[in-house]
Amino acid sequence: EGSQAATEMASTAVGSSVVTLTVQEFATQSSKGTILDVRTAGEVAQGKIEGALVIDYYSPNFLDQVSQLPKDQELYLYCAVGARSEEAARLLVQQGFTKVYHLQGGIQGWSQEGMAVVR
Repeated sequence: EGSQAATEMASTAVGSSVVTLTVQEFATQSSKGTILDVRTAGEVAQGKIEGALVIDYYSPNFLDQVSQLPKDQELYLYCAVGARSEEAARLLVQQGFTKVYHLQGGIQGWSQEGMAVVR
């Protein structure tokens, strides 16, 4: 019975903050959830992580689009170098999303590690 309370406490702690992942962690874990590319269409045209859903953070209806996603689903965000996805991830946590991750170093770090991008 005690472990149940501990689990609930842990999930609350995780749910209240953004988790930063290395390229390797992101590559391993992101298949369990939805990958979200928060860059502009012009940036995305240069290449994106395969299977990523594109919702431009700078778009005026960013929150409207994101609010269509289930709040308890794992969301894996990335941008160009990591700052924008971290900002977007924090915003999602404020909106009640509980499993929000972002890619350290963005797609530039991803490419530098030799990971594939698709056009």
